[in-house]
Amino acid sequence: MNNKHLEKSYNVVLGIGMLVLGIIMFGFFLKDVWQLAQLLWQVNLTDNFYNITRLILETFLFFEFVVLTQEYFLKNHISLENFMYIGITAMLRNLLVYHDDTLGILIQSVAIGLMILVLIVYRWSLRYLADLEHQEERTEFIFAEEHPNTESIKNNHSVIDTPNEKK
Repeated sequence: MNNKHLEKSYNVVLGIGMLVLGIIMFGFFLKDVWQLAQLLWQVNLTDNFYNITRLILETFLFFEFVVLTQEYFLKNHISLENFMYIGITAMLRNLLVYHDDTLGILIQSVAIGLMILVLIVYRWSLRYLADLEHQEERTEFIFAEEHPNTESIKNNHSVIDTPNEKK
């Protein structure tokens, strides 16, 4: 009983923390949108091109994190795939903004490729594990179709007394 109380308290604290974090991220999202709206009225945007693109990409990252917190409240968990998608898109956005350093581009490209490879392996392993789980059900179903009388034997087996039992 004490473990259930502790688990419930932990879930409440986690929920409150996620709500506060979501509100903070939503605030930063609104702040970035407001800054972009202010930049819209400036005449000399070519000088601030990198700042504008950085701000746009930052806004999208905040938007994705707000969506993650929404997913937590709707599904009561956040999937690992979504974290990987956000990591890949964040690295791609970073590559779009900071592309002056050749070695940095190479490292980021390798990191993006590695993250995509990890995502492929993760999705493959999920399918493989699901297939293994359903394989046992399929073999039981096939066995039941091939041996229709086994169900009645299984039901009667619980009624039969073993020799060691006393009445």
